[in-house]
Amino acid sequence: MKITVLGCSGSYASAGGACTGFLVQSPKANVWLDAGPGTLANLQDYLDLSELTAIVLSHEHADHWLELPVVYNAIRHYVLCDPIPVYGTSGTLKLARSMCESIEESFRCNVIEDGDAITIGDQKWLWSRTHHYVETLASKVEVGHGSFIYTADTGPEWDVGSLGSGADLVISESTFLSEREKEKILHLSARQAGKLAARAVAGELVLSHLAPGEDKSAHLNEARSVFDGPVSLACVGKQYII
Repeated sequence: MKITVLGCSGSYASAGGACTGFLVQSPKANVWLDAGPGTLANLQDYLDLSELTAIVLSHEHADHWLELPVVYNAIRHYVLCDPIPVYGTSGTLKLARSMCESIEESFRCNVIEDGDAITIGDQKWLWSRTHHYVETLASKVEVGHGSFIYTADTGPEWDVGSLGSGADLVISESTFLSEREKEKILHLSARQAGKLAARAVAGELVLSHLAPGEDKSAHLNEARSVFDGPVSLACVGKQYII
């Protein structure tokens, strides 16, 4: 399994960057996980839209899905491929339908919920509802003996154990530093991301969704203070092989 970072900025894109998105590839599937603004351009560096097996959207906040109406137009008027399966929360798909007048021409929409599990090609997907302002689903993806967890957006009360113990890789949001934890924002600090990776018995931690302007070195240092495995920062174009 290969995971490519298409975008990793939290809330809005940093200069030259893109909001959240990842391409999850395996021998039998190409899945676009979260379609944040700016990620479509980066996706096309790796494959054509017609080669996508599915799109998975974690939740309805704009920085995680709002490229979808652009993809709708691209497929409907230019790519002309068969409709692509889209898996998302009911709230996300409701918003998508409101912006795409004939959505079935480009997408086959499927609602997913907490505890759902499906197989996409050779990828086994499992979802768990996180601790966030709207219904938000973290993902665990398994191919063969390899697996990774994507936290999506969450506050610290979410139990990563709901996705089972053990993961080769955890891609966790790390929106701010621990000095802001007292504000009770439903996002993770770098320290909390490190603690989550430890609880998940992760082999490696990747920090993503940093708010623009955050001190990247400080995020790494905080996570490393509570997680013993390798820690790195997501950046556009970076790839992870499991």
